[in-house]
Amino acid sequence: MAGQKKADSPVRIIGSRELHQNLPSILNELQDPDVRYVLTVHGKPRAVLVGAQPFLGLVGDRSHPSETLVGLQLSALLGNDVGDFAIEDLEKAFENGARKP
Repeated sequence: MAGQKKADSPVRIIGSRELHQNLPSILNELQDPDVRYVLTVHGKPRAVLVGAQPFLGLVGDRSHPSETLVGLQLSALLGNDVGDFAIEDLEKAFENGARKP
């Protein structure tokens, strides 16, 4: 198994070199909704990796229009039912998605 892991913890700490070397297996592990990777550079945390489906759960409130748009795109790519999105949220996402930040 890639990365360091505490007993019974789904969080793994991984360096950028190990990420590069083990990317296919790490991506496979991220299909588990409980798995998280903390990516470090020179021992300092820089990012958290989560699977696509868990990410949708994290941005569930979709308070920002860009999150709604990302959620919609990701849901479609995962083959999920996009009917769960409120029409108002979709309208805001597409309105604001057309503008550059």
